[in-house]
Amino acid sequence: MWLVIFACNQETTNAPVLFSPEIPVDVDPALQQKLKASGDIFALNQEFNKYSWQALVAIFWPRDEKGNPKPKFTDPGQPTWLGWKEVFQVYRADGGVPAPWGSDRTGAGAGLSDTSFVGEKNVRVFLSNRTPTGRNIANEEDQAFAGKLFDQNGNLIYYEVLMNREEFDYVVNNKLYNINGQLEFTKNGAIANFPKGDYATKKVGAVEIKFAWKILTDTDYMERYFHIPGYVLDETTNKFVKKELGMIGFHISQKTPTGSQWVWSTFEHIDNLDQNVVKGKDGKETLIHPTLTDPNCEICPINVDESGGGNTSKYEKTAHGNVWAVSNSGGTTQYYASTPMLKTQAKRMVDIPLRVKQINTLMQAYFKSQNSVWQYYQLIDTQYPLDQNAKPGPNGPNDYLVPESVVNKPGGRPNLALLTNISMETFFQIGNQPASNLIENANYNSPIQIFGTESCMGCHSSAAIADQYFPANDSVAYGTQLSGDFSWLLQTKAQWDKTLSKPGGTQK
Repeated sequence: MWLVIFACNQETTNAPVLFSPEIPVDVDPALQQKLKASGDIFALNQEFNKYSWQALVAIFWPRDEKGNPKPKFTDPGQPTWLGWKEVFQVYRADGGVPAPWGSDRTGAGAGLSDTSFVGEKNVRVFLSNRTPTGRNIANEEDQAFAGKLFDQNGNLIYYEVLMNREEFDYVVNNKLYNINGQLEFTKNGAIANFPKGDYATKKVGAVEIKFAWKILTDTDYMERYFHIPGYVLDETTNKFVKKELGMIGFHISQKTPTGSQWVWSTFEHIDNLDQNVVKGKDGKETLIHPTLTDPNCEICPINVDESGGGNTSKYEKTAHGNVWAVSNSGGTTQYYASTPMLKTQAKRMVDIPLRVKQINTLMQAYFKSQNSVWQYYQLIDTQYPLDQNAKPGPNGPNDYLVPESVVNKPGGRPNLALLTNISMETFFQIGNQPASNLIENANYNSPIQIFGTESCMGCHSSAAIADQYFPANDSVAYGTQLSGDFSWLLQTKAQWDKTLSKPGGTQK
């Protein structure tokens, strides 16, 4: 068990938001309606940003060994989310039935031998597509639909996705954890519909969370990070080694009673892009080098995938001797005498709004008064639907559809058109680009230029569920927009059940 300790003597009665181990179900629907009716969307956004911080507090609330919440957020204990299910436990490599809720997290679900991590009940292993079996089930090295992100120490950033009990039960009860179950589920036209919770009874809906972790080194200030250990692949030995990992990014997506398109909250560490200082005991200030950018490299290209679009690298014996072999998408390989030093020069393309900075200032000041590590984190923004019943904007090769096809791509009329996290969607942050890049199912190049990155709701609206299998070419087809109910896990993580033949009697 890992202890997360917050030095605190003061009760949370003076905190800017309610501190509770219970995840908020929603922003009060009556208050939402009142603010919408008066046109005060600024105040509505502020309420949702408070909701985001409340959700973070609840998800990190410390628990005892029996899983009961500790009396205060500042008490020692393991964070609540550590008891949730990681993706590879649910969408298993063998397509098998997930172990029951509350069971220990082992390497079995990921296709790893249990003996790989002897004695560890809640092993946190970051799978790799660089091992001989290509085990990158949860995109734990690559960003979504993009390549790899490297910090300024040249180390890879790792990702981790988990789900709460409500989402887990829905997946298991409907047998959506493998492709076989999804095909059976959708054969009569059904689509995914995760539980949304109930505000009156305080029953929470489905929640997914995603982390971005950096390897902490001697040059980092560990006390500034929420950190716990995890196993990452050592390429020179092809074995997993334990490292201390610091959180630099955190997503929360929650289906709420008023949010059919889910509510999306995204956080980052304040040292990701900004230059900050630490003060020593002698009062001397030391400049901290940002994690994801070099302030001294003014002409470095920004938000470029230095790995070449997800290139693979490994240490191997070749005609060149024992060297690093980096293979790119074009089929060629470059060789290096030592580990190639890759660093990402990241830049935020959409500034954090004032209304978000206001709540961040209050939260950071409060956490600082408690000597808490959370003083070093910030909310980037919260995306939610203003009208969950609104259908997605039209799409197709007609430029007059812009801007509705972009700003209302997922339906729900989002409060924000764009929302990205620099640690998780670095390479989406392009800026000026053809409008068709952000339109659902666009297969043309629009002459209309817009400023765009992406958004949580926009991207996840494209997630789908398996609904057809074609034995002739052994391929699976997936449903239309919204059929995956905003969870990419159904489409990108589910595998075939290895114990069964595929439909039509084809091979396993």
